[in-house]
Amino acid sequence: MTRIAVILGSVRPHRAGAQVADWVVARANTVEGVRAELVDLAAFHLPAFAEELPPMMAPAEDPAAVAWNEALAGFDAYIIVTPEYNHSIPGTLKNAIDFITPSVLAGKAVGLVGYSYSAGHRPIEHLRSILANFTTGVVGAQVNLHLATDFSGGDFAPAPFHDGEVPAMVEALVAQDRALATLR
Repeated sequence: MTRIAVILGSVRPHRAGAQVADWVVARANTVEGVRAELVDLAAFHLPAFAEELPPMMAPAEDPAAVAWNEALAGFDAYIIVTPEYNHSIPGTLKNAIDFITPSVLAGKAVGLVGYSYSAGHRPIEHLRSILANFTTGVVGAQVNLHLATDFSGGDFAPAPFHDGEVPAMVEALVAQDRALATLR
């Protein structure tokens, strides 16, 4: 069984990402041998990163950061769901990534889901650059959702062509996880 954390990267109240993340969890769980679970960044109440040493030198000491790392450590792979803020990812998501001890993500696969008026392309590209610092396997398959066409009256209503995208990304995650498992 491959355990996948679907990380909801927005912490705003009434965020569109909650609907997207729930959809991703439901679609991921249609893939045989996968157990996807929501990990809501907002639940951790992370402070601004101000540790004495970077996580690559010493694990974070802040209790919220310790809980964040412990929550992530139990998963085999990750899917990050992110909106676009000012042509990038939310500052709170970048802050949360800064708290991650590299060994938590080492040798694990990552999938990306973005949503915005640019269909999430810009935040996904920034995440690819940020995650390059970790020894992860970010899969090529990604899900790009457009706020004008995949949301109706504020409700998430993905176009039918998206139906197979999450399962395809999850299958790539599972394959990548199997390949990377020997490196852990």
